Amino acid sequence: MMKIKSIFIVSILSLLIGCVPKQIIDEVQLIHAVGFDELPNHNIKGTITYPIFDPDGTVRVESLSAVSHTSRFIRSKLNTKSPKTLSTGQLRIVLFNKKFAKKGILDIVNSLYRDPNVGNRLYLSVVDNSTNELLTTKYTAAPLPSIYLMNLIEQNIESENLPKTNLHVFLYSYYGEGIDPFLPIVRTEKKAMQLEGIALFKDDKYAGKINHIESFVFKVMVDGSKTGHYEVELKKGKQEGHAVIRNIKGTTSYKVRKVNGVPEFDIKVKILGEIHEYPPWLNLEEKPNIELIEKTFKKQINKDAKRIITKFQMLNVDPLGLGDQVRRREKNWDFKRFQKQYPDMKITVSTEIEIVESGVIE
Repeated sequence: MMKIKSIFIVSILSLLIGCVPKQIIDEVQLIHAVGFDELPNHNIKGTITYPIFDPDGTVRVESLSAVSHTSRFIRSKLNTKSPKTLSTGQLRIVLFNKKFAKKGILDIVNSLYRDPNVGNRLYLSVVDNSTNELLTTKYTAAPLPSIYLMNLIEQNIESENLPKTNLHVFLYSYYGEGIDPFLPIVRTEKKAMQLEGIALFKDDKYAGKINHIESFVFKVMVDGSKTGHYEVELKKGKQEGHAVIRNIKGTTSYKVRKVNGVPEFDIKVKILGEIHEYPPWLNLEEKPNIELIEKTFKKQINKDAKRIITKFQMLNVDPLGLGDQVRRREKNWDFKRFQKQYPDMKITVSTEIEIVESGVIE
């Protein structure tokens, strides 16, 4: 059974392309990125960016912004500033600043899904500060902020701690009972962008976040994972240092049982890791030193997993899909009852760590 939502506001993005079945490339402005900021007095600021291809072959980015009380009228104001029809045919990413996301993003996300020019692989992201600032800053890494953002998210999914995320994944998690959506959260840092961690949602509203380090175990628990890095803090006698572990393979299994009608979970995380860096005083030819890294890594992963699960329960969000785990095992699953029970459910986490000796000295 799906969540039933009423949609009353048509966002800027659903109408940007108009009703023209075909568009000539020279007659349209191909939007690459859109950002929404919450302003005082219930105003919304919408910012779009698009590439300009100069005759000499160079590409530069231009932006337009407008402020209104509704996203629909932002579209009207943007049209008064654009000499060409605005098209979403090359839209790559849509951004929501944190204040905007706290009030809900479903109207805009649904309009994106209904737009035939927008693909399901479109990226969505929360911005810790201003989306306008992020989209209009000139960066050293790439001339187009949209390409920079897209590459930032893609490479963190492929090689770091970010779980798979896009428009399709968000809508699947939103409409599916027993699971809540999440998005990457980014911010600007001087002339660069940085992935801050993962934004957590209750329905379509921003509820909180987890950081980059916590995202490591979250990714393993959500997707299973063969990517990501983790820094382990080591102590041996009076010596202290750090080791960096690269995840080779991470898997998670869930066991569910009912106790007095309330679900309880046993979550088992298995990680095969490779040592990439370690302090010079640690001799990896000695087995006890490998065991020290394994023991410390296991302790920290357990601590991270328990901390983020406690945070999920306090925020009453379920990005791990524990409700879905119960739903798949029960014929007469009651979603509302699960929601009431979830904050106080007993959820235990255990980890199994195997470390492969490798890497370089710090």
